Amino acid sequence: MLIGIFSDTHFGFGSDDRNKEAFDRFDEAINIFKENNVDFILHAGDLFDEAVPKQEVWLRTFNCFNKNNGKVSFIEKNHFAEKSVVEAKGIPIIAIHGTHEFRGKDFANALDILEEANCLVHVHAGYAKLEKNGEEVFVHGMGGIPEKNARDALFKYSPIPFPNKTNLLLLHQSFKEFLPFDDESIASLSLGDLPNGFDLIINGHLHWRDEQNIDGKRFLLTGSTIFTQMKKLEAQKEKGVFLFDSSTKQINFIPFKNQRKLFYEKIVFKDAVPEDIIKTVEEKIKFILLQKNEIKPLIRFNLKGTLAKGFSQKDILINLSDFEEKAIFSISKEFDLVEFQKKIEYLKKLQLEKKSILDMGIDILEKNISEAKLEGFDTRRVFELLSNDEMEKAEELLLK
Repeated sequence: MLIGIFSDTHFGFGSDDRNKEAFDRFDEAINIFKENNVDFILHAGDLFDEAVPKQEVWLRTFNCFNKNNGKVSFIEKNHFAEKSVVEAKGIPIIAIHGTHEFRGKDFANALDILEEANCLVHVHAGYAKLEKNGEEVFVHGMGGIPEKNARDALFKYSPIPFPNKTNLLLLHQSFKEFLPFDDESIASLSLGDLPNGFDLIINGHLHWRDEQNIDGKRFLLTGSTIFTQMKKLEAQKEKGVFLFDSSTKQINFIPFKNQRKLFYEKIVFKDAVPEDIIKTVEEKIKFILLQKNEIKPLIRFNLKGTLAKGFSQKDILINLSDFEEKAIFSISKEFDLVEFQKKIEYLKKLQLEKKSILDMGIDILEKNISEAKLEGFDTRRVFELLSNDEMEKAEELLLK
């Protein structure tokens, strides 16, 4: 049995050509699956970009699914231990909802609507049984939920693989190993929390692709079909779909033919003036645009460092009007003012020397007096007067 895998299509994201791109990549994915004669398709969440899609998004969505037309298959589905049979037209698509589609139990989910229209089989806290020529493959799934609840929910769901069968697990959550910091509101799950016994665990949500083998657990991060956040990891690998052979257990990646490229540049400056920063950015844009790009590329600049004395971030005015027809830009500026940075470093130095608060205050005041070039100034006396609210005496001393 050959199974196609993809995720995070984000119907409804962006506007104009970027909105259209989400539907184009879905169409291309379906065409790839048809060309390779896959028997079933798995989608690991965030089919939509919003929990309640707009009417225009629904119209384009149904147009996409109508292209996956054909005979109707009958898929056995288990949901919270209740069995049912779902009809699915064309190549049967088994999907879980993502965090973008998550809604409370009192509200209908967008994937439930698509299931009612025979476009896909929506699996959550259960499984779907796939059959072909006497072979059975069980696709277990837990849709995306708030991250802080994900670990408890997975343990409560506790999917159990069927013995002597091929078992796949669909998830749509963050994992601590893929994030730069530990925060349970962002990720409560670790790769070590994954259940045993599955031939492949497939996860959506994170938009770059990756494959891991942890203590015998095969883990596939599908990545998204489009860029939504312009992260560095996404710029390093192509986007596409996967094929999984249930007999050999092999995974093959097939990239999309027409890809929008993402160029990610992190540039660090030291004591820079705005003119130099602007010039550097413009030179890099011109170099990137020398490359052949069939689709308007994304260019992300992450500007960091320090500015020269007397300048602030608002002085960095980058005019992109000459390039807007050729690329889509995102620029972040995270600059520290030189004088502010020096004062922070000086405070850190004083702290390391374990000086008292009084001594630290006097040292800082003496440094400022020195910079002001005031001579014959009794720094300690003025500081003590100020710290004891002797404002008049301190003022008299300053006036002298």
